[in-house]
Amino acid sequence: MKKDKARCAHRIAGRLFSKGGRLHMVLEADAASGVAQVSCRIEDETQVIAMPIAEVVQLLGKSSKIKLDGLSSEKTVERVFAKGDFWFFKAREGEHGPFANERSAERALQRHILSAQEEGRTGRPVRASA
Repeated sequence: MKKDKARCAHRIAGRLFSKGGRLHMVLEADAASGVAQVSCRIEDETQVIAMPIAEVVQLLGKSSKIKLDGLSSEKTVERVFAKGDFWFFKAREGEHGPFANERSAERALQRHILSAQEEGRTGRPVRASA
């Protein structure tokens, strides 16, 4: 049992998951204590938080379909645009904004994409497993 916990802790290090519309990365996990150190960015500042390994594993399972290329792809960048003195981004639900500057609109779009992936609102057809 101890070996299984250690293997699980080792396997989750470096993995990504989304929670609350934010991307999180597992920095390390300690099987003995059952706690993982997780990094995320909140308002342009990197934060490291402690989370129970069991919760991290659950969130990793829910976020197994995260596609990071969607955050920086050419099509995603084209979704941010200026209108007058303000910035907006396009989503399936319509335009979002206004934002004070381009960077704020880009960050809001990234949060929107992660939130949609977390909630399964990607609009992509679900493929049946083989």
